[in-house]
Amino acid sequence: MDPSSHDAARMLASRRRALAADGAVVPQGELVEIDAALARIADGSYGQCEVCGGAIGRDRLRALPAVRRCVTCSE
Repeated sequence: MDPSSHDAARMLASRRRALAADGAVVPQGELVEIDAALARIADGSYGQCEVCGGAIGRDRLRALPAVRRCVTCSE
């Protein structure tokens, strides 16, 4: 796991714990996206666009760590 994936895993896991501890109604979709991002980190595909296969980009991943698509494919 590269350092950026490690940081993302920590941030995503922290966000998941915070949502669970909050007691508020958690958007189910957000939990699904967090879990999917953690799975991509585990299988080594994190940071790769699921549409075109290209790199998502470090800045985009920092802003949206659970994102699945690059900017071009998201438009």
